[in-house]
Amino acid sequence: MGYGYEPRGNDGDRGYNSSRSSSGYDDFSRRGGDSTSSSSSRDYDSSRGGGYGSGTGSYGGGDYNYRGQGDSYSGRYSNYDDRNGPPSSGGYNQSRSTGYGGRDDTSRGYGDDRQRGYGGNYNDQASAGRDYGGGSRSGSYDYSSSSGSSAGRYDQGRTSFESRGYGGGGGQSGGFDARSQQYSSGRYDDNSHGGQTSYSDRGHSGSDASGAYKRENNDRNYGSSQGQANRGYGGGFEGRDTKSFGGNGDSNPGDSRSYGRNWDSGSRDNRNYGGNREGRGYGGNGGNRGGRGGGRYGGYGGRGGRERVERGPGIGEVHGCGYEAVGDSIMDPRLQDLWTGRAPPMDVNPEDPELQMETRICRRPGVGTEGRTMSMNVNYFSVSLDKAPPEIFKYHVDVVHTPEDESTQPQEEKKMEVNPPRVQRPLPRSIVRNVINAALRQYEAAFEGFHVVHDGMSALYSPSKLEWNSRDFPNVNTDGPAPNDPPTGDGRRRRGPRTFIVKMKLAEAIAVSSLQAHYDNPDENVMPVLQSLDVVARHLGAQRLVSIGRNFFGMKKTHELKGGKELCWGYHQAIRVAEKKLLMNVDQAATVFYEPCELMKLAMSALNARSPMAVRDLCERDMKNLARVLRKVEVVPTHRKDRKRAIFGVSPDRADRTMVDIKGETMSVAEYFYRKYNLRLQHPNLPLVNVGSKKAGRENWLPIELCDVAPGQRCPNINDLDTAEIIRQTSQPPSARRENILTQVRQAGFENDPFLNAFGMQVGQQLERTDVRVLDPPDVQYANVSERPTGGQWNLRDKKFVTGAVLRNWGVVVDANVDGREVGNFIGTMVETAGKCGLVMECRNPLVIDRSGGQRGEVEDLMKTCYRELEARGDSPPQLIMVIKQDKGSVSYGRIKRTSDTVLGIPSQCIVASNLRRANLQLCANVCLKMNMKLSGKNSVLREPLPLVSSCPTIVIGADVEHPRSGMGSRPSIASVVASMDAYSAKYIGRVAVQKAANDIQQLPHMLRDLFLSFYRSTDRRPERVVYYRDGLSEGRFYDVLQTEMRALRKTFKMLSDDYNPPVTFVVVNKRHHMRAFPVNAGDADKKGNVVPGTVIDTGVVSPHRFDFFLYGHSGIQGTSVPCHYTVLHDENGMSADELQRLTYHLGYTFSRCTRSVSFATPAYYAHLAAGRARFFLYEGSSDTASMSTATSNSSTFDFAGLHKNMLDCMFYV
Repeated sequence: MGYGYEPRGNDGDRGYNSSRSSSGYDDFSRRGGDSTSSSSSRDYDSSRGGGYGSGTGSYGGGDYNYRGQGDSYSGRYSNYDDRNGPPSSGGYNQSRSTGYGGRDDTSRGYGDDRQRGYGGNYNDQASAGRDYGGGSRSGSYDYSSSSGSSAGRYDQGRTSFESRGYGGGGGQSGGFDARSQQYSSGRYDDNSHGGQTSYSDRGHSGSDASGAYKRENNDRNYGSSQGQANRGYGGGFEGRDTKSFGGNGDSNPGDSRSYGRNWDSGSRDNRNYGGNREGRGYGGNGGNRGGRGGGRYGGYGGRGGRERVERGPGIGEVHGCGYEAVGDSIMDPRLQDLWTGRAPPMDVNPEDPELQMETRICRRPGVGTEGRTMSMNVNYFSVSLDKAPPEIFKYHVDVVHTPEDESTQPQEEKKMEVNPPRVQRPLPRSIVRNVINAALRQYEAAFEGFHVVHDGMSALYSPSKLEWNSRDFPNVNTDGPAPNDPPTGDGRRRRGPRTFIVKMKLAEAIAVSSLQAHYDNPDENVMPVLQSLDVVARHLGAQRLVSIGRNFFGMKKTHELKGGKELCWGYHQAIRVAEKKLLMNVDQAATVFYEPCELMKLAMSALNARSPMAVRDLCERDMKNLARVLRKVEVVPTHRKDRKRAIFGVSPDRADRTMVDIKGETMSVAEYFYRKYNLRLQHPNLPLVNVGSKKAGRENWLPIELCDVAPGQRCPNINDLDTAEIIRQTSQPPSARRENILTQVRQAGFENDPFLNAFGMQVGQQLERTDVRVLDPPDVQYANVSERPTGGQWNLRDKKFVTGAVLRNWGVVVDANVDGREVGNFIGTMVETAGKCGLVMECRNPLVIDRSGGQRGEVEDLMKTCYRELEARGDSPPQLIMVIKQDKGSVSYGRIKRTSDTVLGIPSQCIVASNLRRANLQLCANVCLKMNMKLSGKNSVLREPLPLVSSCPTIVIGADVEHPRSGMGSRPSIASVVASMDAYSAKYIGRVAVQKAANDIQQLPHMLRDLFLSFYRSTDRRPERVVYYRDGLSEGRFYDVLQTEMRALRKTFKMLSDDYNPPVTFVVVNKRHHMRAFPVNAGDADKKGNVVPGTVIDTGVVSPHRFDFFLYGHSGIQGTSVPCHYTVLHDENGMSADELQRLTYHLGYTFSRCTRSVSFATPAYYAHLAAGRARFFLYEGSSDTASMSTATSNSSTFDFAGLHKNMLDCMFYV
């Protein structure tokens, strides 16, 4: 690929060009003074004391040592060994030592960077005698040449085809003819490397096929016929038979002295440094499309130089990272060991002031200007405070139980009481809200007729100051006397009605004028007044409706789901501060509630039973599942209309076997209910629910059949079928959603709200309008064609992957009831489609393990059998297992992924059996997209360079923490971090970790260090910039997580090097918001009436000071499109609004799993997927997977199966 990172010029203090400081250190270290020469066994290619050639090193494509004396530059070359490369005539700019083959400030070596395309080749009498293949500004030297017919020399002035930039010589007769503007073939000759005729400004990468070099006496064909632009191997010797791709002539990549030569004459700006990684056979960097050869551990694919691809039909295959290598010789040995992982991380002092310094949240640098402009309606409504009081008075509220005194405690219990009173736990919000409401009713006169409001927990607001500053309200009763409770495990009973004490105290007077001051001064704290106004606006809805957070539900408009659940509609409401105004955000909301029904219905759903009679003795798995579903469900006993009780657990045994002690007599719970209430249980075979306490001996048992589910409870247990039904029911076209929002505002009756009126708030009735911009999409580039997406989508028809993986050894596990002919037809279609897409399936007949064919066991066993047989089948190791599964069930999917990702260490690809019958090219092409990326291929890249990322080495990071959903019990959180590995942001690798519930990523430094080392291994470059996309943060956690994770980033840098400190841009990604936009004009919308992809909103409804914006990155498939909200918390790269918005939007087109742009930035999306995949790595109890770490709680212990080492560099999550 041609648009890699461009090295900076000689004047840059951190340049990536071929210049080398006289100190002998690499430019990253930025040190002065002398350096010690490197050990000859390491071949670090360093020099001593600034003198020319005073070091010992191993350069270019063979064993070569030179020793200089003093400053005179009197070095000499030895001939290359026949095993390691061609004769010594050429390619001198593999050298990185100052003054010898590279560039420095005084001696340009064999190629000035302004002379394009000749690749530093030392040419012997090329065409017309003009082409000397590199210049030196420090004098003229004559050397006798072992190639060609005449001595070559260094020319002081401009060289290379009269400064046309056409590369390389052509032996005796080949090369470019400046007069005829043509190039001719060179001769195959042992002593000439003929016909290197590529020229960089036309996009070729290396030697033309007609000028291939062939060493007659070494039975190696280094032909450069692969150096054409459409293959991108970078010219020069190719040596495919030895896995030495790219611009490299090394046929022995593993030899510790065989580093490979680069013979590309088409490399721009003299960047062919030769492969000089110690002992790894690292080849030289190729041309504009080319690559490096030799390769670490058997040869990496080529990677291109820095010349950008021009618009055209295709770019050929892309190999490698997409920008030029500078080689390990730029680093001193200590830094190289740190960055290659051979040395442990550096010790970091946790008290280091740089780690402890505060990270300030950045301000908006301005608004964007790119794109075409238009106007849109947004679901915000104006809020006026013209009639608001000057101050709002806040009172702190504390609610506690009334202490039990001697008058209410039974006499017999006084005598037996020996333990001190128990410490009271905080009361739940639902109880506190009811208690405060009860206190306002009981002590109405104390509030002097003011319409006070409260948040349901600890804050009460009044529009005027009350007569008292502090007051207690005793004996607040919410529900009256309660009848006797059912029996407890020890025969005890609860005592009398519950009463509370409500304590209120004046906390502060909040100036409403601070809101206006905040518009002009970002340091003005606006949160107190904003919180108070939000409570005022929501108070009436919280009194009349069921409130969950900022959502309100009337419980009238419902849709029944299976298993005792129902979907309810309502609305969302929140006060937001925007530019110079206050707004109310109103949106449609929907959530799942428990249906008011018999508890038996929920229990049967948890046990997958059609009737209670179908339930017999429950196994341990059934008991755990039942306890998970019923936990925290509030029920009302039916044998007497009692108050609501929450379920804490399920009995380990049946109702007729669970024994209790009643006044010294032991009996079963079933017998107790018969004696006490004359109720004979219909289902004594079912377990009981505990509505007492989690502590042993304090249980309070109720039979399931005697409980009803209390109304108004949100249901946290949502399965896949529920999710699919919810999406179908809630998806509405934009026009319908817009009308529903306006209807909700009218029904809320804000204009007649007594609390809003008391605080002087007036809410508008019309949608706000704001200006937006639409950015142009990028061109998506394939190997043979590029395409400009329309509406954020394109297709794979007649396109080939830019880097097609090679699949040599794979298998298919059939874990479904399907016909063998269907499997065969599907495999045939897959192989055919893969060939059209560029995924090379060398094995067209995979191993098939079919459960229906006599294979027994679970799917894990079938996969292990398949792996063993693949190992014994051929020379290549197993690469992939495709699993045909019966349905989309997540349980089997999780078992498959845990086995492949943590046990076997190879990717897996799941296919649902029903798709076999419709195995068309479209479906198979979508599968190929995933398979190619899992096998380290690249599907596509963007034709234009990514803003910021492509101009210098930049690592793009995505991070996320996935917390367990409510109802998943004590499962831990999963942290994931992914990072880009090339200049195109086409390949990402990830790391996952388990942690206790926390918003910050607790193991971030170690995860990041691993990814930074991988970036270096993939690119030979240390990241010079960091762009960090962080998902999964609420606005209230911005500051704390920014401080924690910026310290983690700085710690990572210090673990890698003392003075390594690349600038960081920290961006929060949020999809969990309620902003929606609606096109004003039909011509500005897509076919479904949605906002078109690329729409940016950074005015009107955004923060007045923070650097944030809304971006529609995709085209909605159904319903109303949801934009992503990006907030830039910190920016050391100094990006403008246009740059960051364009980068973020374009990254959405690099998502590899589909031919559509995605709704939010790809790195954050990948981190989200990786965390979701790692959720399957958790398991309870013993397992055959290697336990990486554990997470414990009061009820369960979960082991975390670590990612297999073979999957660390694999995009396993796609």
